[in-house]
Amino acid sequence: MIKRIIIALLLISSLIMASGATWVYSQIDSALPILDGKKTVFGLANSATIERDQQGIATIKAESRLDVAVATGFVHAQERFFQMDLLRRNSAGELSSLFGSAALKYDTSIRVHRFRERALEIVKSLPAEQKALLKSYTRGVNQGLKYISSQPFEYLLLQQEPAQWSEEDSILVVFSMYLDLQYRDGQRERSLGLMKATLSNDVYDFLNPKGSIWDAAIDNSQFSPSSLPKKAWPSASAAMVENRASASKLTANNNTSQYLAKQFPGSNNWAISGDISSTGSAIIANDMHLGLSVPNTWFRASFEYPNNDKLIKVTGATLPGTPNIVVGSNGDIAWGYTNSYGDYNDVIKIETVNDGSHYLTADGAKAFSFHKQLIAIKDQQPVEVTIKETIWGPIIGENHQGQLLAYRWVAHDLQAVNFTSKELELATSVKQAFDIASRSGIPAQNMMVGDKAGNIGWTIMGPLPIKFGDTGEIPTFWHQGDNGWRGYLTSAQYPRVINPANNRLWTANSRVVGDKMLQKIGNGGYALGARAKQIRDDLLALTTFDEQALLAIGLDDNALFLKRWQTFLLKQVLTPQALAKHKQFVEIKTLLDKQPMVQASSDSVSYRLVRNFRVNVRNLVFSQLNDTLKNIDNAFEPRSIIHQLETPLWTLITEQPNNFLMRPLSSWQAIFNQALQQTFDDMTTLDSGEKQALTAATWGQQNTTDIKHPLSKAVPFIGHWLDMPANTLSGDSFMPKVQGKAFGASQRMVVSPGHEQRGIFHMPTSQAGHPWSPYYGAGHKDWEQGKASPFLPGETVYKLTLLSY
Repeated sequence: MIKRIIIALLLISSLIMASGATWVYSQIDSALPILDGKKTVFGLANSATIERDQQGIATIKAESRLDVAVATGFVHAQERFFQMDLLRRNSAGELSSLFGSAALKYDTSIRVHRFRERALEIVKSLPAEQKALLKSYTRGVNQGLKYISSQPFEYLLLQQEPAQWSEEDSILVVFSMYLDLQYRDGQRERSLGLMKATLSNDVYDFLNPKGSIWDAAIDNSQFSPSSLPKKAWPSASAAMVENRASASKLTANNNTSQYLAKQFPGSNNWAISGDISSTGSAIIANDMHLGLSVPNTWFRASFEYPNNDKLIKVTGATLPGTPNIVVGSNGDIAWGYTNSYGDYNDVIKIETVNDGSHYLTADGAKAFSFHKQLIAIKDQQPVEVTIKETIWGPIIGENHQGQLLAYRWVAHDLQAVNFTSKELELATSVKQAFDIASRSGIPAQNMMVGDKAGNIGWTIMGPLPIKFGDTGEIPTFWHQGDNGWRGYLTSAQYPRVINPANNRLWTANSRVVGDKMLQKIGNGGYALGARAKQIRDDLLALTTFDEQALLAIGLDDNALFLKRWQTFLLKQVLTPQALAKHKQFVEIKTLLDKQPMVQASSDSVSYRLVRNFRVNVRNLVFSQLNDTLKNIDNAFEPRSIIHQLETPLWTLITEQPNNFLMRPLSSWQAIFNQALQQTFDDMTTLDSGEKQALTAATWGQQNTTDIKHPLSKAVPFIGHWLDMPANTLSGDSFMPKVQGKAFGASQRMVVSPGHEQRGIFHMPTSQAGHPWSPYYGAGHKDWEQGKASPFLPGETVYKLTLLSY
């Protein structure tokens, strides 16, 4: 009897489990996008078609641009709604409603910007044509979401319901790009402000150089680094003396994490004019460096629609959540972007009065304004936060002297976001593109543009504030009226370079121009110019170019930046005395002699060794200084100034002065020896603690991709199916081929306007957001291998017709 009961219970349990599995399967399966057939969609004036090729690249055809927007919203929602949802929640500070209290700290920090309220105001201020575009796109998104039979599979895992899209949500998506591409908390300016307040002027200038040997500006402007301080330094200010004793020392850490610091969003782009191209038109190359996850940031698409008796066909990459082509070509012009790293924000020191209830302005004392925000938290009661604001912007904290700090940021203004970039679809020349760029509302970018006639040009695309007074690198007072902002540059005032004599242009997040043009852009933390210099030199090495030649520049992994470090290691560190004392150093020297570092190839041990040695030297040399500054003000962030430290670091290790009071060890040679020993120990010790031979410690072992879906860890048994395969890749930071574990080129594009059939485009992960999609992961190998895959969509495999009511 008991046996029968047990068997019955087991059968019932198995049936329940099978039924549950079948239900889950059916729910996930029904969340796949619709690829074929016909669907009636509200918002269309006429029918539209969405054609997809084998990789899922969409060609959207319609009778008007507004109908293209509806169809674009539809396909974005079907393929990428969860990604869109994360982007809007990210900038609105609403992730806690999806993920619970784990996201509360982040949401609280973001709410200081009140982006959802600002997004609503921006929508109201848009021109009528852009409002109509946004309205059409929003309708398409919600129709696409409606036609998903169940709901996107991510919401099934989270046990949540997706919320409808609204027009302000597209603004929030762009705000997420602001958060990704610019400082949201004044981190760099606050760090420099602390250094300026606690270090002598000559030390501050030395650690914050205006130029370096790596500068590669397109106007050939050069700035010299500052000299090594002659007196003992850092000077013993009261704050330095008080905090130096508590500075921590470097400790061993036998794993690779210390060598994989968070990367800065960046990008490369370059252009050659029609005078030296194989097509006779300009050729534009662009790869935008971002964090990599599944799905990819971009969604490839081609738009076709009539405009004044002309068929418009524009192809490139879209950003899910927004209606426009971000980078691409329309047959007359091609364009791409890199992050400009100009100075688009300022930290303001606040002078309070009346027991702190008011603050001074040029118009007298004013009361702070307060804005209450309610943060919804999954499975918990909501939390209320209060934002304190000034006429210049929100209060973001205090400095080391207890002074309140406010934040003035382009992202807080109505000019921050618009959809003027749609006009690029109709532009026919570089000059027209320049005008559009100056009126566009995006995080300010280095725009590289070329046209069919062979012209090439660079400008800034996005709003540029007009600043006056002392509004540079460090926090200042604005209450006397002598510092501040005075509106934004007009189109005629924008910095521009067109058709340089050498027929070549390039940018790579470092300083692009000097003199008056630089004054308009400012310095918001430029990258070291090593990448730009290598791209420039690659361009100057050839006299004629085709698309493949420009792709080869983007895949250049030659380790030119580290050459001097390899020479330094061999001649200054691996001395006879050091070799006699450290047996492992003999092994290192033998390796470098037999396999000199040339490239950041995945099988190179010497590259990893020289690279990690440099990181350890830098961390050791500045360890006490960084820790002391951090102890003075926890807002100090070494990462925000890390690029500029290469120049003073090289001066220190080559001149080896005795007046550097915060040298962490008794001698410079002791620093080099410890850094090299640390490098050897880490390379020969796996993360598991097991030992391995130095010759097995390749760069690829450290630089193995880790491109994951944000929810893959939540479903451990099937999560690995959501992620891209882990593969060893070449490339690194200070070279054209930027590549990290989960960072790198989010796309690579090479295209000559009017010759798109010869163009090249590939990107990581794929078009798909659903793991059961027939093209999930399609194209990822092309990106890994640098294969010259086509810019234009291929033959139609799937066709969906959207019908109007």
